[in-house]
Amino acid sequence: MKILLVDHDDSFTYNLQHWLTPLCANIQVVNHRDLQKNLQANLIVLSPGPKNAIDYPHVLDFISQTSARTAVYGVCLGLQILVHASGGKVSPYTPPLHGKKSKLVILHKNYYSLNHTQVARYHSLYCTDYNKELFDLLAVSDKDQIPMWLKHKQKKWMDVQFHPESFLTEQPELHLKMLIDWLST
Repeated sequence: MKILLVDHDDSFTYNLQHWLTPLCANIQVVNHRDLQKNLQANLIVLSPGPKNAIDYPHVLDFISQTSARTAVYGVCLGLQILVHASGGKVSPYTPPLHGKKSKLVILHKNYYSLNHTQVARYHSLYCTDYNKELFDLLAVSDKDQIPMWLKHKQKKWMDVQFHPESFLTEQPELHLKMLIDWLST
């Protein structure tokens, strides 16, 4: 397996790489500015990062040209990029949440083992609208009911608003197991 981790100039990128290491030792970290259309991987991971999805048009272009069968996992900004690429809307979250905790409210039976687990939030934007015909909503936050976990119905995309790689997230190994299970389907 080969993982391509797209770095959006975020310090969490290397925490994410470390979290993914049990899944695969072959993780290529590529800065978003250096994305090329011919990069190949079994899993593309979109890292967290600053700004808005619309500030990364080259990443949106790269994702639009990626095969629907290629697994793409988005974290925080990564979720926002995938939602925006599918016609959804991302808006400011006030006040910003940086280093705050919430609990997941799981809405899909396959993921109940993560119900009420604490997750880390670091974001000033959030998904206010997503195409419900394209995405299944897997979890929301217990505090504000915003989408925290989405899965595309036709493409091999899964994305989370929270940070599974953060020390504030409970049971990071269980989150990684869910990612592994999803990849095997």
